[in-house]
Amino acid sequence: SQFTVHSSQFTVHSSQFTDNIFISERGRMSAKDIGKKAKLGVFYNTIAKLIATFGQFFSVIILARLLHPEEYGIVTAGMLVIGAVTKFGEFGFHNGLVQRKEKVTEKHINTLFLMDFGFKIIIWVAVYFSSAWFASFLNVPELTTALPILSAFMLLECFATTPKAVLRRKMDFKSTSIINTTDKYVSIVSSITLAYLGFGYWSLIYCKILSQFVAAVMAIHKTKWFPKPVFDFKACKDLFHFGVMVSVRNLFKYGSDKIDRFFITKFLGPGPVAIYEKAFELMRMPQKEITRSVNRVVFSAFSRIQDEPERIRRAFRKLLLTVSLLSFPMLFGMAYVAPQFVPLVLGDKWIGMVFPLQIMCVAGILRSTDPFLNSLLTATGFVKSTVSRRAIEFALIAVATWFGVKHGIEGVAVAITGAALVVTFLMVQIITKVTNIGWADYLGPQAPALLTSALMLAIIHIFTFSMNGVLDPAGFAMLILQCVVGMLSYVGLHFIFRFKIVTELIEELMGDSKSGLAKIRSKLGFGKKKASVA
Repeated sequence: SQFTVHSSQFTVHSSQFTDNIFISERGRMSAKDIGKKAKLGVFYNTIAKLIATFGQFFSVIILARLLHPEEYGIVTAGMLVIGAVTKFGEFGFHNGLVQRKEKVTEKHINTLFLMDFGFKIIIWVAVYFSSAWFASFLNVPELTTALPILSAFMLLECFATTPKAVLRRKMDFKSTSIINTTDKYVSIVSSITLAYLGFGYWSLIYCKILSQFVAAVMAIHKTKWFPKPVFDFKACKDLFHFGVMVSVRNLFKYGSDKIDRFFITKFLGPGPVAIYEKAFELMRMPQKEITRSVNRVVFSAFSRIQDEPERIRRAFRKLLLTVSLLSFPMLFGMAYVAPQFVPLVLGDKWIGMVFPLQIMCVAGILRSTDPFLNSLLTATGFVKSTVSRRAIEFALIAVATWFGVKHGIEGVAVAITGAALVVTFLMVQIITKVTNIGWADYLGPQAPALLTSALMLAIIHIFTFSMNGVLDPAGFAMLILQCVVGMLSYVGLHFIFRFKIVTELIEELMGDSKSGLAKIRSKLGFGKKKASVA
């Protein structure tokens, strides 16, 4: 049990809440309970994300063949606008609800929703009347009609994010996993269906609205909560103190993440930004799903042990080890097979993304731990420490992209990778100053994955060279065999080296899985003696 808590007990004082469905009682959670919920949360979220990644991977392939890069570029440009203006109305109140030590009442929940919904209405009206200006500024005329409809999903999103924040505070990750997976597959199925029927870029817009509607219905049903026109100024103040700094941090973060797309759209057009975005999407797909599945649990768990630095340090090391073992081989392998994968799977019209994809995989290795560094600082109350770092990151990436865009999307990819190296260093420096986590705690857990992934790449290259003249180097057979050789060699290398920290992690996971399987068998009725028939 890596988790414990020292905070005051609280209960929900409202007759309208049933079975504590809204807020779990943090004070009554033992160290064992929190550790168990965290591990179950990682399990449920990881399974959900693996299922979602499987569907998303094939949807990327299908949609890439059904739609043209320019059509993707229109929606990408629209989401850039919506994402930018939305950040001005996101004050981090949802994370404030999860992180808050003191009791949370129904007033906090309804106040949170009303603040969020009110900001989103203002933003939607602003986008509606400024769509023509954005279309002209970005040189994407289609945004004039697309933006008002695309931005409507923000309003539906409010009905899902508030109840899901409640579920996160309760550490009910099973429910959030089911909601998020269903949301993802509704988006996948609807987008492919509409694209096949000839809706073009509108298929990518309608699927967002439909998926958000489904997520909202499921979240409200699970929490048994529905918005009420109850606004409490004290509750607003309670959430605002934490949320305002998160908002500033998130605004800089969004700028850092998206400034490259703005420059590409403005100076190169919707086609190049779609190719760049697709490369980034492919690079981030496995890593993003793994990161998000774990990070949702991490923030909730770290919030509950924020007063115990040694437990946080041990959990942090284990977290980095797990994520690096899963994400590093994928990024190394994707960078190697990109020249065959893109034309074979996506088609020749996407060939321009090969080199940017390879460069982004390098940046992906550096950025794979970034969300956890932010969650650690946010959950332990050091939000201000991340704001200055994000401001520096935004300025650095903006300057790098400004020079990089002059050399096309390839130049932008190289510039972003260089910036990622600098900002990662800055972030770890902040961590070492405000916590008892040192550089050894950051680098040490990632060393096994880095070494075995590099050796895996060497084995794949030797195999490819040895098969030259036997198989078509640009054919499907070679691509499949490269993937198989990579997976087998990566697993085999860990059997050879038997790193102590990896062995200990596997033993712990095996113990947890056996316990989990035993509970599942018990719930299903296996292993129970049948009642004798008189």
